[in-house]
Amino acid sequence: MVAAVPRSHTRRRFTVHARSPHSFDGGGVLTDTSWRDRKRDRTRQQIVLAARHLFLTQGFDRTTVQQIAEAADVAVQTLFNHAASKEALFFLDRVPFADALTRPAEAGEESWDQTLVAHLTGLSIGYMRSLDDPGNLAMATQIEATPSLHRHERSLHNQVEGELAEVIAAHLPDADARLGAAVLLATTRVHAHTYRQHLIAGAVPPLCLDQLAEVLPVRLAHVFAVARHAQPAPHPAPAR
Repeated sequence: MVAAVPRSHTRRRFTVHARSPHSFDGGGVLTDTSWRDRKRDRTRQQIVLAARHLFLTQGFDRTTVQQIAEAADVAVQTLFNHAASKEALFFLDRVPFADALTRPAEAGEESWDQTLVAHLTGLSIGYMRSLDDPGNLAMATQIEATPSLHRHERSLHNQVEGELAEVIAAHLPDADARLGAAVLLATTRVHAHTYRQHLIAGAVPPLCLDQLAEVLPVRLAHVFAVARHAQPAPHPAPAR
């Protein structure tokens, strides 16, 4: 049975004071779009702050969508305009690395393969380093302990995998893009999850971050080389 939550927890308000410059159209008139965008951003930030506080202090399972809406001082429907589920609320604005994974920089002096590997390495090490923050580690602990959050995190990984496959296909049309995206993200995921599980357990990770920064790009380059030179899997013929 879920323990009752004190009423005082559900009435806390989170107010965001944003200082955004006014936007004007060509005639010097304040645009409605600018005002609406700023208002939406403030509302989203209020929801994020309220959700994070309640999830941290009460736990994911004991926190209701209604409590988050009340703490953010918004209607429940407004809350769902920003996130489709309580699980999505938990991850709201907390996984910028997921978007960045599919936007590797264009190759300079390095090949695009090397640029991609360096990009994924930097994001992975950055995520693991972020777990030094107690709030981020608390979030990771809840993910590991809550099956629905674990499933949602995996769904985010699957979505990113598909998007990364499209990026790889655009740059390397002769490679098996789906295989490449799968093995690259599986490799980063295994290293990141192993690292965070040790931190959550209070144990020393098998490799420190400096060691991972050297090992991970080598492993990524190795697995990507396999996909890089594999023939793309044929698409199944349509049923007649």
